[in-house]
Amino acid sequence: MYVCICHALNDKQVTKALENGARTPASVFRHYERQVQCGKCVPMMRDMVQSHCANQCPSCPGQAAPNHTVVQRPAALPEPANAESFPYGIAAE
Repeated sequence: MYVCICHALNDKQVTKALENGARTPASVFRHYERQVQCGKCVPMMRDMVQSHCANQCPSCPGQAAPNHTVVQRPAALPEPANAESFPYGIAAE
């Protein structure tokens, strides 16, 4: 299913970005070197992030590993070298 029509990003691509450390819609777009266009996909991506972190991601804050030890959150993804070319708005964060 397509999540972002503007960039033809489907749910599998968004999930892959989440598995690689993306935690906001903006970071999903950065993962694919894209920027938000119309913004209609942002609420769905937020829901996908919340679901991913709540259900299956031991590296997300608040999730415990099977032995009940807290796993450290992976380092934040670095900003792309061309970050100034991708002006992400607050709405996508």
